[in-house]
Amino acid sequence: MPVTHLNFLEHFNALMIPEWKKQYVSYEDLNDMLSKEDKQDILHDNYSYQNQSNLVCKEFFATCDKELMKVNLFCSEKLSEACEKMASFGIIAHDGSVPGLVGGYVIVHSEAQRHMNRKKTELRKLKMAVGELYLSLAFLQSYQELNYKCFCKITKKYDAMFASQHGSQWRDERLDTSFLYTVKSHCEQMMFRLETFMLQLEGGNKQKAMRRLEVPQRGIEQTVGQWITFRIGVSCGLTVALLAFIAIKVLNEPDLDHLKPLIQLYRGSFLLIEFLLLMGLNIYCWRKSGINHVLIFELGPRHHLSHHHIFEVAGHLAVCWCASVLACLHPFLLSIPQQLHPLFFHVLLLLLLLNPTAACHAQSRRWLLAVMCKVLTAPFQPTGFAECWLADQLNSLSPLILSLWDLLGFYISKINWVDLQPGGSLYRESMDWERHSKVATCLLQCFPPWLRFAQCVRHFWSSGHSIHLLNAGKYSTVFLMVTFAGLYNTARESAGLATEVSVYLYLWAMATCISVVVTVSWDLRMDWGLLRGNGLLKEQLVYSREVGYPNMGSGNSVVKVYYYAAMLADVLLRLSWAINILLAQMKDSDAASVSSLLAPLEVLRRSIWNLFRLENEHLRNCEQCRAVRDFDFLVMQENSEQ
Repeated sequence: MPVTHLNFLEHFNALMIPEWKKQYVSYEDLNDMLSKEDKQDILHDNYSYQNQSNLVCKEFFATCDKELMKVNLFCSEKLSEACEKMASFGIIAHDGSVPGLVGGYVIVHSEAQRHMNRKKTELRKLKMAVGELYLSLAFLQSYQELNYKCFCKITKKYDAMFASQHGSQWRDERLDTSFLYTVKSHCEQMMFRLETFMLQLEGGNKQKAMRRLEVPQRGIEQTVGQWITFRIGVSCGLTVALLAFIAIKVLNEPDLDHLKPLIQLYRGSFLLIEFLLLMGLNIYCWRKSGINHVLIFELGPRHHLSHHHIFEVAGHLAVCWCASVLACLHPFLLSIPQQLHPLFFHVLLLLLLLNPTAACHAQSRRWLLAVMCKVLTAPFQPTGFAECWLADQLNSLSPLILSLWDLLGFYISKINWVDLQPGGSLYRESMDWERHSKVATCLLQCFPPWLRFAQCVRHFWSSGHSIHLLNAGKYSTVFLMVTFAGLYNTARESAGLATEVSVYLYLWAMATCISVVVTVSWDLRMDWGLLRGNGLLKEQLVYSREVGYPNMGSGNSVVKVYYYAAMLADVLLRLSWAINILLAQMKDSDAASVSSLLAPLEVLRRSIWNLFRLENEHLRNCEQCRAVRDFDFLVMQENSEQ
């Protein structure tokens, strides 16, 4: 079956490097140029046809020359960058076929060899840098081949349409003598040198070296085994069944007031499971939309979790969560004391995270722990996108942190360790813990925004850009909200003067209004890149499904439903987040119930925020033509020597 131009365009878009999209041949524009001429009524007399053909020929091949110049320039820049990086590794990048090899090995500078032998951590970074350079050369090789095919395809179409040899002549005179074609073998030679260099770094282990240099396939849907799909389905079915049993128990139980403090200990873990489910949905949307989240988070391009793995982890945790809650509601079915079920479940979560074995996605867990350590030490070292992103997630998971604090307080001061049997009292009141807990609640609510505040100050210290101070000021408004909320609740519970209570309430309301306006404005303008024209959106949209009205003319504007809905949701859910800060400090049951309902909404808002935040970061990578992670070996050497 012959390949049509429509099929080739789909093939072209599938194999394209998204971050280099603007640097490719404008194949669609060239194809539209010919299609437009094909649809026009051309007179059949020789003179008119010849004039029309000459005009089209001149315009078409002028555009081809312009596109070829663009491709040659980009290809030259990327090859120069690759040569510079290879030189920094100590590899001699010759232009000849294989003269850079001596006895089958690449020539390596003694300084680079001494550096590799000195530190294992630096050796690991060097291997990662070599792997990224190899990947960029593979991308460049694909870029060369795909653009060459595009030029050949479109010029052959021109020859077929006008029954001429101009396209063939242009290929012989311009394309086959261009930089794009003459340096086709350079990428392959440089990749061969990197393969030999990696083989040296791996001590001659060819299998391990080639595994580090594996190039992920493009244009192919990510496939997973049947067993992981089966496990996801089983966990979903079990979760639904267990939730049904829990609902039946709750509806048929006449009095659950004595169990409420115990059940509320599961609120934080519920938010964690919800976050994982929505995170899996985020990854699915990013992959479908062509957003390279692997590059943005600087994950390993060859080995990383897909949305299927996230769904599987969330499903298994949901089953364990439901089983633990159900066991807590039916204490007589097991010999385990009723009060210990929440403790066992949270210990299980901790063991899964800190598991030292290679099971349960060890590489991803190590990445998470490493990023978390950088988040907690934000003022003392530079931070990247992943650290800032994780700190933002902790701001939305603040109720999870409070829930862990309540869990700690429950088992330290409230649980009745003397009588853990079902017939005994479940817990006892502790006024000392309640008094200290009010201060701790305020501090814990301020802790996540403080992490982002410290990161912004560190960014300003490193770069000197005042925009980071403005971002730090945004997070400082949360400190005012938490402070006035705490003062209001203290005055209300101590039966203070009505005027004092009202003053603190008004101050909290003012701080909340300021914080909501500032955070929403920053979300839309800075984090999402919106409010820049194009109907309060931006010029380039990744989630670009447009919905029009059938009764309106084609000249009327259309509505980008996803973006406007997300903007409205961000405003409304920001308000619920602000209200929840006040309710989280109230200890009465009604406030706790409302807070339990509002906390999942903030996790939902953060999931929506993630979609458009990474879209904006992806567009920045596209502007910079950044398709692989950046590793500066010379900077690594300087840091090591210091």
